[in-house]
Amino acid sequence: MPGLPLLSHSAHAVTVSGELIFVNGILPVDGDGKLVGDDILTQARKVFGTMWEILAAAGASFGDVAKLTIFLTDVSERDAIARLREEVFGDAHPASTLVEVSRLAVPGARIEVDCVAVAGR
Repeated sequence: MPGLPLLSHSAHAVTVSGELIFVNGILPVDGDGKLVGDDILTQARKVFGTMWEILAAAGASFGDVAKLTIFLTDVSERDAIARLREEVFGDAHPASTLVEVSRLAVPGARIEVDCVAVAGR
């Protein structure tokens, strides 16, 4: 995806057999790879905004997401993320996993999210 930095040897998203879209872990960074915000909601909004762009480029939307994995550096921020998820996903309720981790690849990042979507669901 143009304008989004790759932080490791992986793709932003991979489509398998034209049906599944595997979206790489998304960190709260701008087009130059610099951290966006220092609070969880600013960072999460950036992550979900980037996810929207990636899904749209693959011809999908949040309603097509089947599985979501959220990595937080502080699991006590779960409630704020849950409220934002309701706002972002609306009536869609993908299966999800939330994991607390000690740190992420970008210093200062508090959240990383990946997903699997079904094209044309």
